[in-house]
Amino acid sequence: MHRKLKHAVVVLSALPFAISLALAETPAAKKGVSEAEVKYQAGGSPMANEPMHQNVDPKAPAMKEVEFDRGKQIYFQRCAGCHGVLRKGATGKPLTTDKTLATGTEYLKTFIKYGSPAGMPNWGTSGELTDEEVDLMARYIQQEPPTPPEFGLKEMEATWKLVVPADKRPTKKMNHYNIENVVSVTLRDSGQIALIDGDTKKIINIIPTGYAVHISRLSASGRYLYVIGRDARINLIDLWMEKPETVAEIKIGLEARSVETSKYKGYEDKYAIAGSYWPPQYVIMEGDTLKPLKIVSTRGTTVDNEYHPEPRVASIVASHFHPEFVVNAKETGKIMMVNY
Repeated sequence: MHRKLKHAVVVLSALPFAISLALAETPAAKKGVSEAEVKYQAGGSPMANEPMHQNVDPKAPAMKEVEFDRGKQIYFQRCAGCHGVLRKGATGKPLTTDKTLATGTEYLKTFIKYGSPAGMPNWGTSGELTDEEVDLMARYIQQEPPTPPEFGLKEMEATWKLVVPADKRPTKKMNHYNIENVVSVTLRDSGQIALIDGDTKKIINIIPTGYAVHISRLSASGRYLYVIGRDARINLIDLWMEKPETVAEIKIGLEARSVETSKYKGYEDKYAIAGSYWPPQYVIMEGDTLKPLKIVSTRGTTVDNEYHPEPRVASIVASHFHPEFVVNAKETGKIMMVNY
């Protein structure tokens, strides 16, 4: 009897540990979805863990703080890229409270679970979200959207790193690579780029960068490579070094997609520009150090004369014929000629 009781105690004491392991298992692991597949969702945003203010709407369904935080995390991982940081709409429709409260929880749960022919993913039936998470998100998008923090000159300067000053860099090319045929390959989920010799197809170097590098831009002289991750981190890479490496880096916001460098005659490599999704702005920097010089907000009115708080900066192209950058702001539909 004593031995049976002792065995029962051991089994019962092991139960909390087993339960905690089951609860700790990530949804992705339960469904057999790899981490890379989870990150590949088009609506992903790197702002899931940024501190934000929770504005409680008395008309909205009740949510605990821990539920709100979980909803925020799912929203910025899965939804923000299409519906916008402030839920004003982008590729996807607006999810502002005047619309979501009017439709109600049950309608929203159905829409989130089954999707729509217009392009809304079927998050529930695909197995990406559980029924509990679908219910959570239906309640979350009826709350006032939290606003991420701004990112100004002070914050940029705090992230700026001048790894190798300009006067300490090579004065001539120190390697044998044909830099006109060097390929920059984005290693998306590892937060790196691979520089590959286009002549020999051999890897020159693998360089740590921001998450999910969106674009690699070559400077006018061909010496520098500018790369920007979705998390708004820019790396300046010197291709003249014996082994090309980062010589400067900076973070220009919380989420971004575009970077460019001056290409007009006499201004080669002098300036760089980058635009961010959040905050909606662009910043002009020194081309060879990435030191931030000027920030310009893109907030403004749409063609319908409605104020928009989140016009994301998309493509930026440098003119070869004028000392200008061509900056595109999505939500306001404006094309700005920025003279440097």
